[in-house]
Amino acid sequence: MIGPPSASPVPIPSAKDGRISPLVRRICGYVFAIVFAWLAAYLSFRSPALRGMRLALNFSVIAAAETFFGPSAALVALMVSIVSFEYYLPPPTHPESAGIDMAVRTGVILLAGSLIALIIRRRRQAERQLRAALATLQEQADALIQAQQASRSAAWTFNTATRHTRWYEGGAEIFGRPHEQITAMGSPTSLVLEEDRPKIAAAALHTESTGEPFNVEFRVVWPNGEEHWLEARGAPIAGKPGLWRGATIDVTERKQAEAVLVRTEKLAAAGRLAASIAHEINNPLEAVINLCYLAKLTAVNPETKSYIEMAEEELGRVAHITGQTLRFHRQQSAAAETDLSEMVQSIVSLYEGKMAQSGIAVNLECETAPPLFCYAGEIRQVLANLVTNAIDAMPGGGTLRLRVRPATDWRSGARAVRVTVADTGTGMSAETQRRIYEPFYTTKEEVGTGLGMWVSAGIVEKHKGSLRVRSRVRSAERPQASGSAFALLLPYPAAPLGPLAVEADVDVTA
Repeated sequence: MIGPPSASPVPIPSAKDGRISPLVRRICGYVFAIVFAWLAAYLSFRSPALRGMRLALNFSVIAAAETFFGPSAALVALMVSIVSFEYYLPPPTHPESAGIDMAVRTGVILLAGSLIALIIRRRRQAERQLRAALATLQEQADALIQAQQASRSAAWTFNTATRHTRWYEGGAEIFGRPHEQITAMGSPTSLVLEEDRPKIAAAALHTESTGEPFNVEFRVVWPNGEEHWLEARGAPIAGKPGLWRGATIDVTERKQAEAVLVRTEKLAAAGRLAASIAHEINNPLEAVINLCYLAKLTAVNPETKSYIEMAEEELGRVAHITGQTLRFHRQQSAAAETDLSEMVQSIVSLYEGKMAQSGIAVNLECETAPPLFCYAGEIRQVLANLVTNAIDAMPGGGTLRLRVRPATDWRSGARAVRVTVADTGTGMSAETQRRIYEPFYTTKEEVGTGLGMWVSAGIVEKHKGSLRVRSRVRSAERPQASGSAFALLLPYPAAPLGPLAVEADVDVTA
């Protein structure tokens, strides 16, 4: 419980907390001045070894009193020294000059003691000022270190005569290496990518010839292989020819954000272009669908009729895609029960001719699984994309394996259907596996757009499924072991699917 504030006594410094009160310190100083000044005079007159330098011992006591206890103790030591000398001095041989001698002695002691005390006081003041200046410099150094660490930067000065860069203490490890290593290197140009080094030289030459600020961006490679973007900014120091001062900043995050903005703008432009193209092809597409319908009515050969039905089905899917593009979303038709085994078989039939020409053997395994409630056109688009990618990965022939079987969603324990599409093609590198779902990333530069897997990932995400991949590239150790395997897991939905059902796990496992 919080009560009203109460007055607390002011703490009195004591020896328990390591401090001495000013009054005690002053008394100690007076005692020191009286005792030691009198003792110094006594020893100076009584000791044969000190008779030739009597004032030296008392001046030492005055200096000690000023140093440890302040000017008041030094003044007391000075007065006690004057009185002590007058007391211990032998009586004058000429009484008529005793007063003059006493005044001279007193004046000399007073003047010398005052000078000593003044020198000691000035020295103490200088030491205090020096300590304050050092503390200020330390605070500035700490602030500089904190600023460098917070801004991911490293401050430097550059000498144009020696071409050497001095790095300030506490700079961030923007090169991925310790400060001591960069300091030893001076100007770590060797860490910069070779294609960026001419930019640095050109910017330095421009600053040297015009005196304008130095500003250049370049890339460096860290010991772990990561590529980082750095920006160096600086300017010549006024009044110091040949010296520049500046900082180098890690701008990798900014560059990554800019790349995301560029990709977003590309997606927006692609969306506008796709909508325009879809609008142009929509009318002739409907005409082709009508012609297929009429051809099916007049077809006599059952095989020809089945081909027309397949063509009609694929044209319907194309019409569905164009409608999605025009509406700028992927959701149009209603979800319905779909047999994935039949869907996979129809896709194999669609590409059977292309696979035969490429020398690809098909191994199809379809286990009995209950129908899946999903958007059939979209799932068909995903499976067709996986199959065409597998065919493209085997230009010299190979084996395509497709398997449909009941499974369990390992994330929730719910029932699911797993579709595996595996090939014996060239495989994918680790970088390709990391970037496979990025928009506009493709390994088929001539024919690919880089949107197939990105769209497929979005469809799988909407169905609350997962899409995993394992791949291996042919190597000297395993000359025959290469290929890729995609595993599409689609759980049976606990609730009706809708446009907002987008919580899912889309991952890549290398």
